[in-house]
Amino acid sequence: MEWFRIVELMMTSLTSIIIALVGAGFFRRMNDKKEKSKSKETLMAQIKKDEIIHLAIRDIRRRYNADRVYVWQFHNGGNYYTNAPMQKVSITYERCSEGLERKAEKNQNLLVSNFTSYIKDVMNLEMFFTDISNVGDIGLRAIMQSNGTKSHIAVPIYDHQKTLVGIFSVDWVFSNIPDEFVKQDGDFTQSFKLEVDSESDTLEKYLQ
Repeated sequence: MEWFRIVELMMTSLTSIIIALVGAGFFRRMNDKKEKSKSKETLMAQIKKDEIIHLAIRDIRRRYNADRVYVWQFHNGGNYYTNAPMQKVSITYERCSEGLERKAEKNQNLLVSNFTSYIKDVMNLEMFFTDISNVGDIGLRAIMQSNGTKSHIAVPIYDHQKTLVGIFSVDWVFSNIPDEFVKQDGDFTQSFKLEVDSESDTLEKYLQ
């Protein structure tokens, strides 16, 4: 009887261990499924957001009769050996006219320190050029000309905390700027500049 009792206790303990292991495995699988589901939801939400932005800039390109509409976004680029932060910028969204080479693939992880003059002008709303031969920065003008750009505009994108998070840019390469956007003196109209600035506010909401 004593041996039978010992065996019974051993079987009970073994059964408890098996149940615990099976239960742990079940809950682990459930947690894995939840994590995968959450990851999928996050990915789908990002894809939906990306689609909205692409549709928005496609519509802008058509309304402006432009050849390229694109969005730059600032991001963390790691640290230098001195532990100073390395700020970078990349083209994250782009729509182009048929036959025009995309810039996004060649403009990833660029050091912000190489574009300080351009960024300052953008922040001061001074990057509106119907003719890029009027661009003061010789280096910047040369880059634009090498891309075949005839006219260029760029406005800042700020988040709700007024932090600069990106730049909204438009290029005319093959096409001409619609007459209603240009004054007699050749500059962009104030109403068009305000419209472009409004577009950047709209894009900021999608980028959140």
